[in-house]
Amino acid sequence: MRPQPPLIAWLLMVALTCLSVFAAHLAHAGLSRWAMSASIALIAWGKGLLLVRHFLESHRAGPVFHRIVLGFAALAPLALLVSGWREAATGV
Repeated sequence: MRPQPPLIAWLLMVALTCLSVFAAHLAHAGLSRWAMSASIALIAWGKGLLLVRHFLESHRAGPVFHRIVLGFAALAPLALLVSGWREAATGV
């Protein structure tokens, strides 16, 4: 029996979640907070793309709606980048 795409997407999301926890741990082990925030934002963006493609299936609704959903999915990673940049700039 061949694994279905939603199962593969879910397993990838679990792996990406574990990777983001590891990246957050590296910030406490000496890696800069900016690098940690950027890597976690990249991972969150990848997870958002997996959600949009395999679970929301917005590509079936048309290109305009698909772009709107992709833009909405990019908000959290962008907020993480801005937050990391702000922390790096203020030295928090």
